[in-house]
Amino acid sequence: MNHNAAAQAFPYIKISGQPFERGQSYGRQAAGRIAAGVALYRDAFETVGIPWSEAMVYADRFREQIRNFDAQMYIEIEGIADGAGQPIEAIIALNARTEIIFWHDNDEGRKLGTLGLQEECTSALALPSVTRDGHMIHGQNWDWNPRCVDTAIVMHIEREDGPDILTFCEAGQLARHGMNSEGISLTVNGLQCDLDGGHIGAPSPLLRRRLLSAPTLAEALNIVLNANISFSHSLTIGHSGGSAITLETTTDQTFWLQPENGLLVHANHFKSAVARTMIRDIGLLRCPESLYRDQRVQDHLSARVGDISIADFKVAFADDFGTPDAVLRSPKARPGGNLSGTVASLIMDTTAQRMWLAPRPYESIHYTEYGFA
Repeated sequence: MNHNAAAQAFPYIKISGQPFERGQSYGRQAAGRIAAGVALYRDAFETVGIPWSEAMVYADRFREQIRNFDAQMYIEIEGIADGAGQPIEAIIALNARTEIIFWHDNDEGRKLGTLGLQEECTSALALPSVTRDGHMIHGQNWDWNPRCVDTAIVMHIEREDGPDILTFCEAGQLARHGMNSEGISLTVNGLQCDLDGGHIGAPSPLLRRRLLSAPTLAEALNIVLNANISFSHSLTIGHSGGSAITLETTTDQTFWLQPENGLLVHANHFKSAVARTMIRDIGLLRCPESLYRDQRVQDHLSARVGDISIADFKVAFADDFGTPDAVLRSPKARPGGNLSGTVASLIMDTTAQRMWLAPRPYESIHYTEYGFA
């Protein structure tokens, strides 16, 4: 790692033990980044018309919901708050940031206020059958508030009751993107349809943590298929043994996509033919370039089928056609006023159980390697 790359690298923390102990260790190690995240969302909520005091009221309403979803996760959140010196409502807000917006809009009688606070990402997965070394490769450009470069971390969760987890997430969250020691991997893309709004389910980071805790692909899929969710999104779930599926979820039902020519590529629009006949894709009104972001990554990787490498993923994720509305997104204001840019490029070799991250790649691209060791 050169000096410049080291200066940009996301912090790596490791936690273990019982839920409160894990959370407390997490909070202490990431206290500065958690505080920066609280400041970020204080501003982001204000931008979409929610004072922080009101956001804390909504966060408090999620307490029982989180307890009912998973009592151990709630205890871990208590530990994070204790270790970081933050109110528990602030940690809940970091985990339920998008759900709070939906809840607020439902209370206000609005349906589409979330247009300004939705993640925009481009993800890709290549099965072992089409890669150079027979490894599963899975990655994503995570497009979100550029300030998250200073609030994100890589976390190794050492577990006694299931597989270890390596997750790239915003500090204070239970999980986001990542993989586990049994070969399960996950990336997620924001979607939006006419069914969204007025339904509040478990916060997404809790669902992702449960999914990344799954020892098998069947269990990971089952967690999503039986989830009570708040808003539409697509989840690409892989297993290093050679299988992968993208689930496009709405609050009502789930559609699926299976690999074509060994690849799964997804941006921010519904791709399932069945979904497109049943719902109105509102996300495309916000980011029409999703159509070509998806296609350009697909084209990059399709040209290399049978010999796809980590380097090919790096090239695909560095594509700047249509900048700033590119696969590699330069920061740009979105409807509602919040900025969106590529916070990081993430690539995982889930067979070798290694992860590479390049923060703020629209400025310069320097990947740092992480793993369970």
